[in-house]
Amino acid sequence: MLRCIAGSRLPAAILLSGATEPRLSQVAWTSAWTPLSSLITLKASWCSVTAPLQKDVRKSDRGDARRLTFEERAERRMGKARGQRESREQLVQEAQVMVAEDFPQELEAIYAKTSEKANISAMKVLNMAKCLELLEVEMAGGHTVLLIKVSQVVKTGNMTIEITPNSASFGNSILQRVSRFDSALQVSKEGPKIRVVLPPITTARRDRTVEEVKNLISIFRQLVKQSRTRAVKVLQDAGLEDGVQRELVAVVDSTASAFLAEKAAELELLSEEVMSMGIDESDVTAGR
Repeated sequence: MLRCIAGSRLPAAILLSGATEPRLSQVAWTSAWTPLSSLITLKASWCSVTAPLQKDVRKSDRGDARRLTFEERAERRMGKARGQRESREQLVQEAQVMVAEDFPQELEAIYAKTSEKANISAMKVLNMAKCLELLEVEMAGGHTVLLIKVSQVVKTGNMTIEITPNSASFGNSILQRVSRFDSALQVSKEGPKIRVVLPPITTARRDRTVEEVKNLISIFRQLVKQSRTRAVKVLQDAGLEDGVQRELVAVVDSTASAFLAEKAAELELLSEEVMSMGIDESDVTAGR
């Protein structure tokens, strides 16, 4: 307004007398406000074009706005906040520990139980005296100890074993445990000693033992497969990325396959030993 007054050619007396200012012509009004209206139109146009880009602007607590960093935009595009990313990284690490440590340990536990049963079956044919020495006997108070710790186990003949308890109070416990161990054993008490007569090692008995071991191997295979299935299910339910999940499942498969092949071969060796070693009927006849 001051610019318009200064540029007027009206007499100064009129301007100072407080007379009413003449109205600007329509042409002058339009000319004076054209830049402002153009600016508003341009700003509205820019806002309409850049509206989709507002997702790349983050407001601070003071109300101003700043451009997101490249990392922030990348995280937002992927739908991952920093906390989510750290949580996923931790989840991957836990899955790797499960595959590298927990899964092999579970397989070893399965084999330990199977191997113990298979060895007992084989030792009944290969070396019954040694088998009895490692037999666990429940003593007073509920604790268990190896038979060899509480008695002397001596093989007195091809088919006889003599057990001498270290204390007379152990006699009944040892007698009951040895009798339950194998129904084919003839167990009797002769004074402080316990006499055990072994059954003859016939071809039929060897065959039965071999079948027992083979059955244990079959059960062992099934248990390993079940353990593998459980491990894969855990990985599938963990919400891992597809690539990471496939990689860990492949490790589980290779671990299970290698472990099964190695341990099954060890168990099968017991079957071969049962058929090729140990006392048989010809040894008994020669001893007599």
